[in-house]
Amino acid sequence: MSSPAPIRVSKRTWWVVGTAGVAVMTALAIWFGIAGTAGKVHWYNSGFDIVSDEQIDVRFDLRRDPSRTVVCDLHALDTHHARVGTGKVTVGPADSSPSRHVETLRTVARATTGYVDNCTYAE
Repeated sequence: MSSPAPIRVSKRTWWVVGTAGVAVMTALAIWFGIAGTAGKVHWYNSGFDIVSDEQIDVRFDLRRDPSRTVVCDLHALDTHHARVGTGKVTVGPADSSPSRHVETLRTVARATTGYVDNCTYAE
């Protein structure tokens, strides 16, 4: 018995298959990226004001479902990047999204920076 003749595939066919594979993988990557962030809280640290040796005001913008309450973790650091203040702030429902917020954070020493570390929806 003789073995069957090998099937020859043109270079054009491989280019079509490769291009279709890349297109499908790109679409899947975009879909997973959008699905992974949909419905989550997004925040942007927009600055801070050092009020005194014991207080810093942290400014941030929230993009979220405006009908839901959000809890954010705030931190203040000193010149050595040591945490000198930390706290949680609850931001109630808003009229629109994004929304700008300024929250006061008490510190145990003079802070050189303040920022939002994390925001999540309240349960």
